[in-house]
Amino acid sequence: MGTISQLTNNEKKTLAMLISNARVTDSEIASKIRISPQGVRKIRKKLEKSHIQEYRTIIDYEKMGINVFAIAQIKVLNKDILNSKNIIGAFEINEANITHILILGFASLEELDEYKVKIAKDAEIQKMNVVSRKGFLKNSPADLIKSRLC
Repeated sequence: MGTISQLTNNEKKTLAMLISNARVTDSEIASKIRISPQGVRKIRKKLEKSHIQEYRTIIDYEKMGINVFAIAQIKVLNKDILNSKNIIGAFEINEANITHILILGFASLEELDEYKVKIAKDAEIQKMNVVSRKGFLKNSPADLIKSRLC
């Protein structure tokens, strides 16, 4: 796997455009960076082998009925709970009383309360911050990644 510094300028420009819009066509990229669509196709294939793991759809949580988010610091006793459908993101950490930080999504506070009861035997919740969907301000690492391409 190469590093960002090993990418050519055209590869960086292509990657930046794909980060902004994964549905952008090779022809659109080609006209923007002034190379052939075939050249872009080769770059895309190379990036898919080295830097791009997958393409994702960014969901509008509100339209999907996800209204409550929680960031939980927990001590996992049974790793099966990490398969929960409510987990949006999970980080494994190494602290005495905390093994994971989870980002969770729920339709309502009642659903969150049911989740806490359900996992009580498999995890110890050390701290939990709860916010409404209006508090979810950013849902993409695009700016971080594009800043590293410059």
